[in-house]
Amino acid sequence: MNKQRLKEKLEQFRQWQEQPYDYTYSPDKVVHCNNCGHDYRGNFCPVCSQKAGMGRISWRSVHQGIMDIWGLGTRSLLYSVWQLLLRPGHIISDYIDGKRQVSFPPVKMLFIIAVLYSMIYYWFIPSVLGINVESEISPEQQAILGDFTEQLKANYSWFALVMALLAVIPTWMMFRYSPRHTAHSLPEGFFIQIFLAVLMIVLSFLFMPLGMVDIMIYSSVVYLLYGVYYIIVYKYLFGYSLWGTLWRSGFILTTVVLLMTAGIFLGSNLNQAIIEAQMKKQISQEQILQAKAFTVGGLLIFTSMVMAVGYVINLIATRKFRRERKRNPKT
Repeated sequence: MNKQRLKEKLEQFRQWQEQPYDYTYSPDKVVHCNNCGHDYRGNFCPVCSQKAGMGRISWRSVHQGIMDIWGLGTRSLLYSVWQLLLRPGHIISDYIDGKRQVSFPPVKMLFIIAVLYSMIYYWFIPSVLGINVESEISPEQQAILGDFTEQLKANYSWFALVMALLAVIPTWMMFRYSPRHTAHSLPEGFFIQIFLAVLMIVLSFLFMPLGMVDIMIYSSVVYLLYGVYYIIVYKYLFGYSLWGTLWRSGFILTTVVLLMTAGIFLGSNLNQAIIEAQMKKQISQEQILQAKAFTVGGLLIFTSMVMAVGYVINLIATRKFRRERKRNPKT
């Protein structure tokens, strides 16, 4: 393939990313519905909802029927995942702009994919194939984590949802004065994070065979690719330069990691394991709870400080944009 041909293919791909759907509509053309007999103008019959142009069965009808059987039609789960991999920023932008028909319902998609991932990774592979895809942990680490890992296996969809929610407010704070999707709302931010959570689980799916070989390499590859997608999505959605996207994303990631740590700390036996090891178990349950509350409280205070610093830096960096927006508010 020569250089010119490659450029043409890339340009076609970019055009598909921007507009993968055919919404051509002629307001002057009257369409006759073969299903209910109603005459109308538009792409769909307002009486029975059948699509315009439905006539005799062709090979295209056969192809569409086969695709629908396997869930590969428009707005299907697999088609939405495919778009999320190839045009992640575009499909998320379309969805929060009001184009609800471009995607399978995101929350439902997250739960379905998370459940499938949990079943395959934590049950099917170890139980049926007899392959341990988890790294070995020491008794001391098991004592620290307690039943956290077991809860994660059983409730991976809820864990993914909680992780998505942790990034909603930090994202809103760091990108609220962005060139694109300026002042995006918290509900919009919720769906942005849902799509990103789906993307994370899909990447884990795709590289699952690598986890059977080496769990550390598997984790590194998945998180590296997720980081790349994360930056691509944020850069397209909010319109900052690469550097502007990177440092804002860094504050968001730091905040989420700290909140995760606080949550794991609160739900594990970390304080108890450390204190009992040091004090030879001569300690009361009340003191253990106090130590845990003190540690979690400290993490939350530090998280608030990180968010405050990021917020102030972002205010300084966007002062020119905010002045222009105040002089010429968008209607």
